[in-house]
Amino acid sequence: MLAVRGLGVAYGGAGPPALADVSLDLAAGRRLAVLGESGSGKSTLALAICGLLAAGARVSGTVAFPGLAAAPVLGRDIGVVFQDPGGSLNPVLTIGEQIAEVAVVHRGLGWRAAAAQAARLLDRMRIVGAQAALRRHPHEFSGGQRQRIALAAALAADPVLLVADEPTSALDTVVQHEMVELLDGLVRERGLTLLFVTHDIALASMLADEVAVLFGGRLMEAGPVGRVFRHPAHAYTRALLATRLNLDTTVGETTLGARLPEIDPADFSVFVPARRVPHG
Repeated sequence: MLAVRGLGVAYGGAGPPALADVSLDLAAGRRLAVLGESGSGKSTLALAICGLLAAGARVSGTVAFPGLAAAPVLGRDIGVVFQDPGGSLNPVLTIGEQIAEVAVVHRGLGWRAAAAQAARLLDRMRIVGAQAALRRHPHEFSGGQRQRIALAAALAADPVLLVADEPTSALDTVVQHEMVELLDGLVRERGLTLLFVTHDIALASMLADEVAVLFGGRLMEAGPVGRVFRHPAHAYTRALLATRLNLDTTVGETTLGARLPEIDPADFSVFVPARRVPHG
């Protein structure tokens, strides 16, 4: 479905590139988590794949979609869920208009049929009173509801690839769990290929088949999620996994006030090529 080869992204100035020589594959029906700390290049990679980089970006390498007969159309073939639904939803349009418009533009439905589909999608997203909700505006919903509405809009044209950029990071723990459960169910039902950006190791382990670990705009390691998390090949991956705080640990098993593990960028100033492991 997706083949990224030698992808580099740089912006103005003499600083380091946002991405450098990133290559990865994503087979149809598989789920890939792009994992890394803030500033690692995760969102830049997702935007590059979707063709949404800023006009001034300098891009090298290739992003191809071997599983599609033609170049993908954003909104039709690729659905996108952004981190902040408040920024991706139009505040002056009803949510019904925004979801239905996707089906009208990309599937050629009439507005009546598109509105009916929007209501069904909202019901699947567990929005109570879906039919009445179509007439409401984004500000009338909670953050978790807005994220589910944004997901409904991303799925309205039946895309084959769903790209989700940290879809749970702005949500509280309970709502995060609901969103993950919903996303997992929808991907299974629709046979979607999923690429999602996250800094959450637990989320990656729950949702992903494969993981790509980024640091400083470079790919440190990629492979099946179980192998990478159980037997990380790269020192950075091991350091990243070590920062995970085990919330099951009781007070008696830990030292209160102890310093949490941290990652020193100087330790990885010389990048070692990631050991690539075949998929599957």
